[in-house]
Amino acid sequence: MCGIIGVVSNRSSQVDLLQGLKNMEYRGYDSAGICTIENKHLKTSKAVGKLDQLTACLATHEHVGKVGIGHTRWATHGKATVENAHPHSTANVAVVHNGIIENHVKLRRSLEFDAVNFLSHTDTEVIPHLLTKLLQQDQSMKKNIPLLLAQLEGAYALGMLNLATPDELWFARKGSPLLLARGNHGYYIASDGLAVAGVATEMMYLDEGEWGYIHQNGVIIYNQLGDNVTQTHTWQAMPDRLENSGKGGYDHFMLKEIHEQPAIMAHIMDSYASKEGVQFPDATWLSDVVLPDRIVMVACGTSYHAALTARYWLERYLQVSVEVDVASEYRYRDPIIGSNTWLITLSQSGETADTLEALRLFKGKTPDNRTLAICNVPSSSLVRESDGLIALNAGVEIGVASTKAYTAQLAILALLAMKLAVRSGNMSKQAWREHYQAMCNLEENMNDILTCSSDIQKLTPLFSDVHGVLFLGRGPSFPLALEGALKLKEISYLHAEGYPAGEMKHGPIALIDAQLPVIIIAPKQYHLDKVISSLHEVKARGAKVILLTDVKMDDYSDDVESIISLPTGDYFTAPLLAAIPLQLLAYEVAKFKGTDVDQPRNLAKSVTVE
Repeated sequence: MCGIIGVVSNRSSQVDLLQGLKNMEYRGYDSAGICTIENKHLKTSKAVGKLDQLTACLATHEHVGKVGIGHTRWATHGKATVENAHPHSTANVAVVHNGIIENHVKLRRSLEFDAVNFLSHTDTEVIPHLLTKLLQQDQSMKKNIPLLLAQLEGAYALGMLNLATPDELWFARKGSPLLLARGNHGYYIASDGLAVAGVATEMMYLDEGEWGYIHQNGVIIYNQLGDNVTQTHTWQAMPDRLENSGKGGYDHFMLKEIHEQPAIMAHIMDSYASKEGVQFPDATWLSDVVLPDRIVMVACGTSYHAALTARYWLERYLQVSVEVDVASEYRYRDPIIGSNTWLITLSQSGETADTLEALRLFKGKTPDNRTLAICNVPSSSLVRESDGLIALNAGVEIGVASTKAYTAQLAILALLAMKLAVRSGNMSKQAWREHYQAMCNLEENMNDILTCSSDIQKLTPLFSDVHGVLFLGRGPSFPLALEGALKLKEISYLHAEGYPAGEMKHGPIALIDAQLPVIIIAPKQYHLDKVISSLHEVKARGAKVILLTDVKMDDYSDDVESIISLPTGDYFTAPLLAAIPLQLLAYEVAKFKGTDVDQPRNLAKSVTVE
């Protein structure tokens, strides 16, 4: 979950290291640092807090070395202190690390027995000490890197400097993403393509278990541990999507990304759908293989909520069993998979550790079954290891709280459900065309919803002195309630829960009073009368109610604090339309409370550790 940047340059590396770290700020971090090779010694600068603190430090301690590594840390072991910040080093070796070394306690005790003095509480610090110990016996990095990696249990992306090889920057990757890049000034390693946007012209992703080094004239890559065979990869042009990462005049990336959603809906429809049907060019087998007897969907966080919504669509229109699981739970419960089962994985980044491991578990148990990735990064690990891809085409999402990637997932899943329903004969061509038109209307309808932001802003005082917030919905509006609660808690730090409206009486109703706002999601498509009954029940107990609906509710205007009107959607588009007011509500409440909208505390954009 950290950010790694490394460079072997024909100029001072400090500029590229700092810019790379700046480009990765959106990932979330608590400290930062760089290390360069300077006149036959390692020079390290580290600081706690935002990058401004590191920049201020470098203003008086400039680095001029051409080979260096940099890091933004999201704490997994140890508090946010200078001692715990990366890079970690000995006199001759420096390391930056993304991932978790699971056997670090055992390794630390062994090193302490050999009189090694540790300065931090991190798992990472064992790595430079282990490597230093190996190099005392033999100075060859090529011989010692496999010996080092063989001792490490867990996940890692590593950048390593050694004074004995001052013109080389060594790397290794297992379980955490790492890429190589090159440009006019040299070669790079990075945990994120954005880190090298603007300086690199080409890039390549490392495969699992690969390691090697970069130098001024190129890259050397070796394969899985023990083989020591040089690997070759094809350089790819830097994706255009990595360049357009500014705020575009908006106050926050999150607000910009909320406003990008109508255009993304239009782009998705242009890319995949027409009146004649749906085609996914990177998963053509969806058009001709035997339809599944069962579908399994795994994801985390917001992506999990999108999958929960799609379960309603797929089971209703495809008439097959659909199982949705949190990826971390799926991989640890010894799932029964069976034959003719499809696995659909959802991830914005394509590097979510638990989702990747769930995919590998599924493929290991049933290699003949099909796997489909719905992802925003076509070059990611999840995509490369799946049988097919449906790209979200949402562009770079910088805000930690996902907005446009979520609605893009919903739109893709809706088109997938319709395609399979038509194939199965459970949806007529006429019904398809009606749903297709509703999907085409999303761009205009979403633009209309965005004009209500000032009305939503007026609701923020309702959240000034509350002990929590409750979101209620039925059918596909239940996962939407979960997502609305997640957005609010992520960026405003208010405790919020999403609940099935029919389940409210089985516990949450005990919480309801005047200091618990209740957001009720009530499109006419999803059991409207039943949801309105829940409205009466919470109102009778003094709750302040905000109602989202696409029908006229004038009779209830005296019973609620506000009615947010939605354009009329169909069974597929209703959640997409209701999602935007929920995003805007979370955004406005966070602004009202003065929290960090784009980089909320303790969160990271890409969760690459378990």
